[in-house]
Amino acid sequence: MSSRVGPEHLRDFERRRSLRFVLPREERVTMTAAGKHYQGMLEDVSIGGAKLSFVGEMPPPVDLRVAHDAAGEILGTCMWHDGQSMGIAFSLTDPALRLISHCLRQGVPSTNVTAA
Repeated sequence: MSSRVGPEHLRDFERRRSLRFVLPREERVTMTAAGKHYQGMLEDVSIGGAKLSFVGEMPPPVDLRVAHDAAGEILGTCMWHDGQSMGIAFSLTDPALRLISHCLRQGVPSTNVTAA
């Protein structure tokens, strides 16, 4: 699967200062981690990362694949997890750029600044 995202990735995109866009409606995603599928919701997105939430079983904090209807499949790395939420980081591949574009067109800027 994809390589782990290192400190250089965090510096390149200044992830903690990146504007995040909260989605005004539910965006469902299917996540595959450790060979198992999980249904979740995309809560917000920024350049190079996203926050996902899950109802039910929480995926393990490993490398993962996120499938989104409009964007396609994105390889990501879990950067943090807390309760039923998970922050992921991803490289700026074509599917990731489609996801960011899709979300930015409909999203509302968040006043909270957090890392994904």
